[in-house]
Amino acid sequence: MLRSCLLTTFVGTAASLVATTSGLLLGSFHSHQTASPSRRTNTIMRAKSNSNNGKDKAVIDLQLHTIRQSPAETLASLSEACNTLGVESFDVYGDYQSNPQQSYLRQFESEVARCFGKDDAVFCLSGGVAQSIALMIHANSHSTAINDSSDVRAFACHPTSHLLLHEDDAYSELLGMEALITGSTMDFDIDNFKQNGCYGMAPMMLSDVKDILSSDNNDTLTTYPNQKSITCNDISALMLELPHREIGGKLTPWDEVQSMSALCKEKGVKLHCDGARIFEASAGYGHEALAQTAEPFDSVYISFYKGVGAVSGAMLLGDSEFIAEARIWLRRFGGNLYSVLPYAVSSWDGFRKNCRDDVFVERRRKLARVIDVLNADSHVQSIVQFDPAVPQTSMIHGYLKASLDDCKRALLTVEQSTGIRVLMRLNKVNDDESSFGCRFEWSVGTSNVLIDDGHFIKGWQEFSRVLDGIVSG
Repeated sequence: MLRSCLLTTFVGTAASLVATTSGLLLGSFHSHQTASPSRRTNTIMRAKSNSNNGKDKAVIDLQLHTIRQSPAETLASLSEACNTLGVESFDVYGDYQSNPQQSYLRQFESEVARCFGKDDAVFCLSGGVAQSIALMIHANSHSTAINDSSDVRAFACHPTSHLLLHEDDAYSELLGMEALITGSTMDFDIDNFKQNGCYGMAPMMLSDVKDILSSDNNDTLTTYPNQKSITCNDISALMLELPHREIGGKLTPWDEVQSMSALCKEKGVKLHCDGARIFEASAGYGHEALAQTAEPFDSVYISFYKGVGAVSGAMLLGDSEFIAEARIWLRRFGGNLYSVLPYAVSSWDGFRKNCRDDVFVERRRKLARVIDVLNADSHVQSIVQFDPAVPQTSMIHGYLKASLDDCKRALLTVEQSTGIRVLMRLNKVNDDESSFGCRFEWSVGTSNVLIDDGHFIKGWQEFSRVLDGIVSG
């Protein structure tokens, strides 16, 4: 379990947090609500059904992992959060010249840094900005350290890195950097990954890293996207995502993470953590503290709008020198806004509410219990393959053995007959050679963690029965 690193910070606000029994509903689509189980269950079972001629209907939504709130409710809750957190003045351009006693934003940054065992942290509006800053700083530092005159600045990452699949090559177009893809050959196909998923792919392993960092200095490595020839000396940073989102929340074995860290230090390469879901990863590893998960890394990015449920927000963590430079780069990237108060307050409140000892551990246990039952059901297994077969975090991917249209028909039939919405978001698999017709992501969060396990089992069993009938004709 995650040991609460916020205990001393919470003492001054514990009374007000306990008194706020209705919770603070933050995020344009998210909520950190902490009301009683019955109240919360009633909340999550209310959704607008796509059936019933558009009328409102009580639906148990198994895939919805956050409690949806209206913009008006979100904005009203921000005022409550300011009172609870003691936020009495706006931040101005990041409050760079202030200390934690003078600035709520610097207090928030300092609190998170302590929890992760790092010297300092800087709040950013997006992970794209945060990780671009990290790559730029590490590349500059690397070039200076080795007196490098090479015209190629490179970092290494897994084939499913967010930077490769979802950021339109920002690292190349904006930073002038190249990616060295671990464990891959030059048949790397981004479009195939995006359309068809990455079923069965392994997380980054120590052997992958050794292949590139332990290569002879004269060995030629080929980069993406411009197929440039480099040596291991040109690699400034290794980016490790914990967990790997595109492959169902799989984790690199912890002993291998530690060995990667040692190898990177030996080779003069910075180890950066793409920790968009690091809270889920820490629970998956069974770590007692977030600092334990962050310890092997030179820099860490965390997200507040995913498992923590904020409107938006991210943070970059590292040593004091690194963060001082990150603040300069944040301004250069245009991310140093006049004020980030709505996003920072939402993030801070979500961080305090969700980063307790048991929150992410219980989410992981919930998913593991349900998947264990579904894997033992031959009818369910005839229609779906989970990846990984056993959840390593509170996230998993699923691949359905039927067409997207047939699955949608079956799902609608089940929802109309049982009031259970098994799945709402599906993506078509366009690979003609695959036995899968569509795929989905399933995460457990503030909403569906409250649903009784029996509803999941009933919904999936009925879905498998109906889908089998449709496919059989």
